[in-house]
Amino acid sequence: MNTLAANFSPGTVMSEGIPNILEAYQRAGVKRLVMQSGIGLSDGKELSAVNRWVIRINRRFFSKAIKDKAIAERAVQRSNLDWVIVRPAGLRDVAGTLKYTAGPSARIAPFLPLPFSDCTDCLVRAATSEPAWVRKIVNVGR
Repeated sequence: MNTLAANFSPGTVMSEGIPNILEAYQRAGVKRLVMQSGIGLSDGKELSAVNRWVIRINRRFFSKAIKDKAIAERAVQRSNLDWVIVRPAGLRDVAGTLKYTAGPSARIAPFLPLPFSDCTDCLVRAATSEPAWVRKIVNVGR
């Protein structure tokens, strides 16, 4: 699958899927949700001026994916769950290093590729061992 091409026409997987997941969590009594989103939704306050500019341009190219994820993020934020939204930098299928930066408002390089496995490690941390991240948006990258 060409992930770059998929971002140009992502459909509504996130915007339709997340509300269904939230409803299922509520029925099952699950209290914690970790959602992977994308750094493209950042307002850029924590990023360098150059990275803010590049993200604004990038949003134009990937506007459909950004809109889909934004709707999903808002649904999660409105929920009564103990949620964490993880916004990784661009992801690549390369060897992981476990040398990444993560946290609310963490300064990362949005276009320096992050290994999938490092993002996965961050998602597991968000679900299991980072209580300070609850009800926060977490950036993850290098």
